[in-house]
Amino acid sequence: MAASKPAETDATRPPMVTVGVDLAGYSGTTGVCRVTWAERPVVETLNARNDADLLAAMRTADKTGLDSPIGWPVAFTSLLAAHQAGARLPARSRYAPHGDRDGLVRFTHRLTDDVAWKRTGAGRQRPLSVAADKLGVVAMRAVGLLECLAEAGPAIPRDGSGSVVEVYPAFALIQWGLAGKDSYKGRKPAALPVRAEILGGLADGLGLDLSERVRDQCTRSEHDLDALISAVVARAAACGMTHSPTTDEEHAMAAVEGWMHLPRRDLPLTAVRDGARPSAEPSGSCS
Repeated sequence: MAASKPAETDATRPPMVTVGVDLAGYSGTTGVCRVTWAERPVVETLNARNDADLLAAMRTADKTGLDSPIGWPVAFTSLLAAHQAGARLPARSRYAPHGDRDGLVRFTHRLTDDVAWKRTGAGRQRPLSVAADKLGVVAMRAVGLLECLAEAGPAIPRDGSGSVVEVYPAFALIQWGLAGKDSYKGRKPAALPVRAEILGGLADGLGLDLSERVRDQCTRSEHDLDALISAVVARAAACGMTHSPTTDEEHAMAAVEGWMHLPRRDLPLTAVRDGARPSAEPSGSCS
């Protein structure tokens, strides 16, 4: 009779691994980062640009944070279908108002875009439109990667409940209180100290083990920094520390349009690092 395997404990279980992908259309600006969530999390940037390299990196992860929409607005696809069929076009409408601002337009934005925009209080910083912006090319690549990742098995859930979760780094920084008044995007010299400050906030809050190479790459490149942020949000999502769909409408739309997971503001980065909510919070932990 074969001896039974010893039960796995927190001490023997391998640490969680998350990968963050700041996806580009078909250019060399894709950033990829992997974090091994040991007692002191170890960060590495990966030279993965083509689809084969990206899929290989994603397959090493327990959870991947993908900085790209993974679906299109239902109202937009209905508009296209009506136009192609020569039928009457659906009426243009918006989501519910937010304070003194109108909700986003349903043709151009998904429900999750509107919910995330309102939750962060991002104001003028609206999510890019997957339907009416060059972001659509990125989404086309993203859904192709998900199909390949699933291979012949079940499709990857679009609501983030599977091995891949949709993230939005700029909104994650707002949730963590790390977004500054100046933009960290672009090649302008003024963005370098902003990225360095964001990286410092992440390193301090998470106790990250950052090599000089990783520090330099994440400071010089917004894409590598966004990939790191995406990997951290993936960790938060895996530990139940992000906002998932809650209402019936959100669940239904997330299954089709995708769902952007935002970190919870009431949980500090130390909770994400430790994989456990503070003792005052409802129980929940991950390795």
